Parts: sequence; structure tokens; C-alpha cells
Amino acid sequence: MKDKEIGFYELPFGPAHSGSGNFMVKLKVDGERVVEARADPGYLHRGFEKLMEYRTPLQNAVVADRVCILEPLSWDLVHAEAVDEIMGWDIPERAKYIRVILAEFTRIQSHLIWFSGGSMATGFQTGFMIGIGYRDYILEHIFEPVTGARVYPTGYIRPGGVRWDLPKDFDKKCYNVLKKIEKAVEDFDKLLFSNPVFKERTQGVGVLSKEDAIRLGATGPIIRASGIETDVRRDDPYEIYDELEFNIPVMDEGDAYSRFFIGRMEIVESMKIIRQAMERMPRGEYSLKVNPFMKMKKGESYARIEAARGEAAIYMVSTGDRKPYRVKIRGPSFLHLIPVLEFLLKDQQIADVPTIYWSMNTCPADMDR
Repeated sequence: MKDKEIGFYELPFGPAHSGSGNFMVKLKVDGERVVEARADPGYLHRGFEKLMEYRTPLQNAVVADRVCILEPLSWDLVHAEAVDEIMGWDIPERAKYIRVILAEFTRIQSHLIWFSGGSMATGFQTGFMIGIGYRDYILEHIFEPVTGARVYPTGYIRPGGVRWDLPKDFDKKCYNVLKKIEKAVEDFDKLLFSNPVFKERTQGVGVLSKEDAIRLGATGPIIRASGIETDVRRDDPYEIYDELEFNIPVMDEGDAYSRFFIGRMEIVESMKIIRQAMERMPRGEYSLKVNPFMKMKKGESYARIEAARGEAAIYMVSTGDRKPYRVKIRGPSFLHLIPVLEFLLKDQQIADVPTIYWSMNTCPADMDR
């Protein structure tokens, strides 16, 4: 559609576009140049925050899965921590280790999806197939035997601990999958990060400066790619992260390539975390005894974690009923897809829109919740 007054065309990217994922950004273009971008995220209509106010904490453990299909266990974790804080629970040590292991596997498989989307956005279909293929090792050999489901983990991480203990052969499966992920990193180094075409499409594209990253509220890999060393696991430790050794990858370029490469380095650090947790895993109980119809204590909590996409948080208020009075979700994708993406797309070429979009590692589902 052409704007008669200023001579620009309005070009929609999404929501049906295969690279947008239930998300639209309305572009005003002058030839091949983007003049203005306006994000329009509302295409899922789910209302999870209000749904949680009509359900008990154990019922909401399953609802939390759905906040973001790309990393459901991260949302299980932050919801469980919000309830644990209100109830004043100190969960068993074994449950903390299990939570961390699954949270890091969730980060890895989410980053593999990220690389797959980034490959597709730059016209490299092979990279998409490779990423999805390696992700399946985690779904089949970790998530399914542990949680009972491949994608949505049925509220496995829940208030009070985890739903049940790890299977007896988990150690063997865990280390076998880590070997596969090591091979995945090697393959992406050769096929993507050393690929001159991928470099040409991403280096120097969609540059987000350190000052703009702070001003626009970026978190996670996005702000770390712009030179800010921040990570909730280190800055405000939860579970057992303060007992583990790992690095916070940081780059200074702030371009699309740096954002993708931060994800690559984070996979290596996640594998390091998983190995330490497996070696130190204590025996004992995996959950407190939680009455499914219990009344919550009166109070409020704010729980935050370092999810794959950045800082994820839940603010919860309880009046002492069986259900929370208010639930507010802080998802990392909202700020990345509204102010940050709109800012980065201005004066870019139309062909670079999918590349910049996928470099943000976003989940439209966690915005329209």
C-alpha cells in the first residue's frame, strides 16, 4: 500500500510470513530501504497471566510450559521459583541440581532453533535441517524420558521441586547427548560461522551500540553482544548457579553476527554447567510434599531467571487463597521485538529484515501472552 502524501510503500513482514513466527512488523519502505518499522505483536491471543489467576500453583505449572514453546522449562522454572518464594520453601538440593540441568538443556535446544532460523533467514536451508536434527537428540533422549513429553514438559519443574526423579539411565543418556551437541557446535562453526556468505549477510548488519542496548532495555544475548557483561545467573544467583564455574560470553560489535555467535559460546558454557551439576548431583528427595489444593501464603514475590532469550520474570501476588490473586509475566522478547527491532530496522535493506529479526532470538508467543 502506497502512502500518497510521502510516497512510501507499506510492506507487512508477517504474520503469515514463514520467517516471522506469528508476528508482524509493518515496514515503510522507500525502494529497498526501510524508512520506518512498527511492530504489531498480537496474533496469538492466549491470556496466560489471567488464566493463572484462576488456577492453583500445580495447575499453573502446566500453563507455564506454554508461555514460550521454544523453551518451556525456563518458564516452568521461573514460575516454580515465584511460588516457592511466596510459600517460603527451601526445596531439596537434588531438585535444584535437576532444575539447573534441564534449564541448561533447554537453553541449548533453544539456541539450536535460533541457529536454524538464522540459517533459513540467510538462505541456508542446510543449516536449518542440521539445527533441528541436533535438537531432536535433546527432545528424544533428555526431555521425553525425564518429563514424559518431547516439547511441552507437563510442568515437570513445579513448585516444591520437580515432578519425579531422573530415570536410572539418565547419566549415560546425558553424556551421550552432550557429545552430540559438541559435534553440533563443530558443524555450525564450519557451515555457518565460518561461512563467507553468512558473514557477509550478518557482519555489520543491525548494529546495536552499548548505549542503545542499555537505553532500549535489551537483556540476554542481545545486550551481551553489544559489550555488556550481565547475566542473572551471575548477578542474582538462583538454584545452585553460585556454586558452579562458567563464563559470561561477551562481544563488542553488536551486529547480527555477534548476537548469533554469543549463542554459540553460550552452548559451550551450558555444557560445562551440565557436566558440573551431573558430577556434584546429591542423592535424596527430589520434591517437597505439596498438597495440590493447598492455600498459598499471603504475600508477593518477584522471581527472575536468565532464560535463553534474556531476563524472564514473574511477579505474583497472593491473598492467601488457593489461587494467586495477580500474575504478571516479564518476557524478554517484548522489548527486543518492539523498541529494539524497530530501532534496528530503520535505514536497513528489505533483504536484511529477516536476518536482523532472527538475530534477536525472540519468541512471539511470550509477547502475546
